Amino acid sequence: MATIYHLACDCGAVELDVSGTPVVSAYCHCRSCREMYGVEMLSASAWANDAVTRRVAAGTDLIAHRQPGRRMWRYHCAACGRLVHGRNRHGYLVIPTERFRVAGDDRLPGPLEPTVHLFYDQRVIDMGDELPRHADDGDLFSKSHTEA
Repeated sequence: MATIYHLACDCGAVELDVSGTPVVSAYCHCRSCREMYGVEMLSASAWANDAVTRRVAAGTDLIAHRQPGRRMWRYHCAACGRLVHGRNRHGYLVIPTERFRVAGDDRLPGPLEPTVHLFYDQRVIDMGDELPRHADDGDLFSKSHTEA
């Protein structure tokens, strides 16, 4: 039986049910993620589209923002403004680990702990862990899970 994670924005108008295991859980150091999410490094997991069910309450919207010049999007709740998830250039849903921590009483489930650093050559801070470091996305994403 697959694990199901129940996530929501701050006001509860946007909910996500995320099932199974992510394609990858990683720290991303790319310039695009830093600009898109406003962070020095993004801690997130990437999920196949069919692993995530999204519900938006009547009377509100999920607002999409495409990063100019890139095939990357972020989605936030129109009611509370909370970032809910993104979509990377491969078409996977990208959910910041912060959403899982909030849902788990400030604990990140073990299977969602980052296991790799992506785009480490673009980093702005050095990491002191022993996780593998890739200069790009490490060929961790296959075309078979992306949307056309």
